[in-house]
Amino acid sequence: MVDAGVPPFDADLRQTLGENLRRLRAQRDWSQEDLAFECQLHRTFVAHVERGKRNISLDNIAKLARALGVPAYRLLVPPAD
Repeated sequence: MVDAGVPPFDADLRQTLGENLRRLRAQRDWSQEDLAFECQLHRTFVAHVERGKRNISLDNIAKLARALGVPAYRLLVPPAD
């Protein structure tokens, strides 16, 4: 679902980020709390990002990518099927 005040491209990018984050976290068998701990972020922040409800900074994208062991751009591009 797209928020009324969010341009479609931004909503799609947030959705992609959330889906990638959820998938990569699950591959490591981590909870949201585990990932948040590794990134020194709050668990509810991670939950909001996974649901596409937060417009996060590049610094936080970098923290998430570093914790997951992937380049930051991998969080922002749709996975290849």
